[in-house]
Amino acid sequence: MLTELRITDFAIIDQLELTPGEGLLVFTGETGAGKSIIMDALDMLLGGKTDQSDIRQEAELARVEATFHLSPPEQEPVNEILKREEALDDPDCVTLSPQVGREGRRTAR
Repeated sequence: MLTELRITDFAIIDQLELTPGEGLLVFTGETGAGKSIIMDALDMLLGGKTDQSDIRQEAELARVEATFHLSPPEQEPVNEILKREEALDDPDCVTLSPQVGREGRRTAR
């Protein structure tokens, strides 16, 4: 379950932090309010295509960071991979953080 979402310098978003609760999460708002940009940031988080046009005009890189709480069925296989990669910090959570820079280089942590 998504427990935290942070978006920095993505499109027109300077900085956004969301802490969704349990259950259904719905984004509503006026046209141009940024709903689609949040969805584009989630797409970047999940490996979707990104490039320099996703970086806010005044910034050098765009970053999306999300923390997911792992329920017991997911913990074992995910923690196995993270242990193998020496990246296990918290067995109950995993944090993903892709970023794209002005030179087009994309990294993910």
